[in-house]
Amino acid sequence: MLGAGCDTGDDLGDHDATGSPSSSASAAQEPEQTPDEALVDDVLVGLGAAVAVLQAARRFKQLRPTVAPLLHAHRSHVEVLEGDLGSASPASRPTDASAALEAVRVSETALQASLVDAAGRAESGALAKLLASMSASTTQHLATLPPPPSPGDAA
Repeated sequence: MLGAGCDTGDDLGDHDATGSPSSSASAAQEPEQTPDEALVDDVLVGLGAAVAVLQAARRFKQLRPTVAPLLHAHRSHVEVLEGDLGSASPASRPTDASAALEAVRVSETALQASLVDAAGRAESGALAKLLASMSASTTQHLATLPPPPSPGDAA
């Protein structure tokens, strides 16, 4: 039987020679990120970048009906992934609607490819299906974008 005032040490955790919690005790308090969690973080970064490009394109009134469904889809994807968009801004601001639409096309194509890659790397079957669905959505939206002008249209 333990006497009054005696401590069993159960609540002390692991401490190093200085009396500070050891790294193993700290690691136990902060669980490492799983590969799927890191993958979701990467996808959220990609979605944020795509949304920034869409918001830049939305500055052109004639593109608003074109980019609105993409913005809605990407915001829904972020919500499903339980993330937030932050405040990413595009690398450059297009000077005209044609350049903005091309930036959207390039951005969405890159996002679609990254979603395919992420779906293939996901460890969880449910996450893989979700990412594949997001990729399919992006592909469908890409198909509805107005075609780029052909070289003869500029004349």
